[in-house]
Amino acid sequence: MGRLDLLKKLYGKILIPQGVWDEVVTEAQGRPGARELETGASEGWIKVEKVILPKHLPNEGAEGVDAEVIALAKRISLPLLTNDRALATIARTAGVEAKWLTQAVIEASRTRILSTRDARALLRDLVRAGLRIRSEVLAEAIHMIEDRE
Repeated sequence: MGRLDLLKKLYGKILIPQGVWDEVVTEAQGRPGARELETGASEGWIKVEKVILPKHLPNEGAEGVDAEVIALAKRISLPLLTNDRALATIARTAGVEAKWLTQAVIEASRTRILSTRDARALLRDLVRAGLRIRSEVLAEAIHMIEDRE
């Protein structure tokens, strides 16, 4: 979506596992988000971390990059931001807080990083780009954005 800057404004620094970097930047040049990740890393607000996977994560259903994301979030005791229901479920089972992407948009609106109009537009754009979200959840997110006072 080209809006990785919102995460910088919301959270300051972002940590990603090496596997995410490899998947988005190294292995798939031109993939959405690759340039933003490279820029963020060169500016220092995105940090790439090597992750050693605990042996139990594959047994809980997390493999590859998903396992790296969960292991990193658990190691640093920070929430994982996702729009993947399975990943969120596995993360929570592993004791990691999982935040939905819609929560970040709501938070950006409430902290006035995004105007109400821009937050609604971003949600709309995310849905158009393929974000899967139940209509009642989308309606509640929009309500929370509009009721930020």
